[in-house]
Amino acid sequence: MSEVTPLTRSLFQVSVVIAVIALLATVLLNSLNYVQEKAERTMVETTVLNMEKGLEIEVRTREIRGQTASIPDLVGANPVSWLASPPEGYAGICKRAGVPGEWCFDEATREIVYRPRLEASLELREAGKRDLRWRVGSTQDKEGGSTPVGRIRVFSTTSFVWH
Repeated sequence: MSEVTPLTRSLFQVSVVIAVIALLATVLLNSLNYVQEKAERTMVETTVLNMEKGLEIEVRTREIRGQTASIPDLVGANPVSWLASPPEGYAGICKRAGVPGEWCFDEATREIVYRPRLEASLELREAGKRDLRWRVGSTQDKEGGSTPVGRIRVFSTTSFVWH
């Protein structure tokens, strides 16, 4: 029969305290990661909404000035130009593979691109895709129709879902 000494009792207590601290740290880090992902999602959605509102203001301004013929020229434009200031992490024209958390404008596809920092709650529905993309286009772009005045919007060209 083994004896319980003060040293073994002390080592056991220390190991229990360490296990509890490790468990609490794991729970805290998971919660922190969840909050960071929600914050990133909110930032992306707010930025795109601001781009849509900026586009709407640009269209209405051209209508008021009698420049309705130039409204179709907005298709494929960089929506960052209608913001008061570029979004945090905006790098201008895309020059290389995106850095996580970076916005840029892809001149080849005429799309605004965002590379997510955290992807655990983000489901990209196209294999091999890692970027979120939006384009200024007409509501009939996907059907191949003409661009009616006032029917221009910012739409996603990447199929994705936040969980």
